[in-house]
Amino acid sequence: MRLFKKYSHCEGAKRPKQSPKFKIKTRSFLITNAFILLLTGCGSTLKLRLDMNNSADNIPMHGKNASREFTDSSSFSFPLKIAWEYDASAGFGNGAPIIVNKTLIIGTLQGELHAVNIETGERISYNKNFSPISSSPVAYKKNIIVGLESTEDNLVSINTELGEIQWTKNIGGVVSSPFTSDDLLFAGGLDGTFYCFNAFDGTSQWKFDTKAPIYASGCGLDDLVFCANAEGNIFGLDKRSGEKKWKFSTGNALFAGLTAQNGKLITASRDSTVYILDAVSGKLERTIFVGNKIMSTPALSNGIIYIPSLDGSLSAYSISDGILHWKFQTKNITNTTPIITSNAVIVASLDHHVYALSLDDGTVLWKYDVESRIKTTPLVWQNSIVIAAENKTIYCFRKE
Repeated sequence: MRLFKKYSHCEGAKRPKQSPKFKIKTRSFLITNAFILLLTGCGSTLKLRLDMNNSADNIPMHGKNASREFTDSSSFSFPLKIAWEYDASAGFGNGAPIIVNKTLIIGTLQGELHAVNIETGERISYNKNFSPISSSPVAYKKNIIVGLESTEDNLVSINTELGEIQWTKNIGGVVSSPFTSDDLLFAGGLDGTFYCFNAFDGTSQWKFDTKAPIYASGCGLDDLVFCANAEGNIFGLDKRSGEKKWKFSTGNALFAGLTAQNGKLITASRDSTVYILDAVSGKLERTIFVGNKIMSTPALSNGIIYIPSLDGSLSAYSISDGILHWKFQTKNITNTTPIITSNAVIVASLDHHVYALSLDDGTVLWKYDVESRIKTTPLVWQNSIVIAAENKTIYCFRKE
């Protein structure tokens, strides 16, 4: 089954000449319609039915769900070997791939959206939309929703059954990863506004102006959603109405995404501190100072928070008392979110390595050098580890 139609030139189609004064006016129109042509193959249709509600194996968004739980039940027996490699011919942003019905979907910084068979590594198809994709897409029922860095038509919902764009929005550019909850889509824009749309038809539900660009991926927990901006402010909002419930200010800009579990909201700042807040009230419960800037979302599992930082370390702290359990040091920046499995912590670094570390003490259980920097959060799916590296290659590791 195909997720996206491969583009082929429509025979006889010609692009009309334009004078310079019309280029700016027509830019959005051309990008949008080029995107439609790439998806539909100049009039042909695409038939792939997705039912996100009936497949427990899907990972439909960055962090798996609205609360951004970077955990997986997989149990690994090391060492692992490369099962397949895929050449995407373009680099990747920080957002992890997603999985829909055994199809891996990932965007590139050249504006391509690739669909790959997760079991074999074979290309299913791809499309190009001419605007960088640095965040994770979202799968919602039959739709794939993609955030683009362009200044117009930068939130795009693609109906994969019809093979056409269902709706588009302009929210000033998107670099954070959108998420869905209860048929609602939440997305932060570089225009500084946090938006809520009907996930199916794109109808606007509400919007909240944070007063500064949004780079951090938001999250949700129960009836609340959370967002953070480049001025270091975090907001707790009512999911249905967008009403502000609380505001908390950190000491510096927020680029690392948010995660929420067990009534707590966790965020990390460029002031080298992790903030643990009561999710309902926004009250500060604890801070953990790690000594270096944090640009990626920490991961939380079984009362332990795993914190990556720009000094190349991954630290494991107790969330209840802030005590350091262990610290692992790579040879370069660690700018990806760790994934917590049943018997290992999976983390990737700009030192070219993907590591599997012991949950107990951080010792290395396995590592692999892909000979390229890694700045994209790994994906773990059914005892497979997927790494998208800066050399434009996707690697899948598993036990043979």
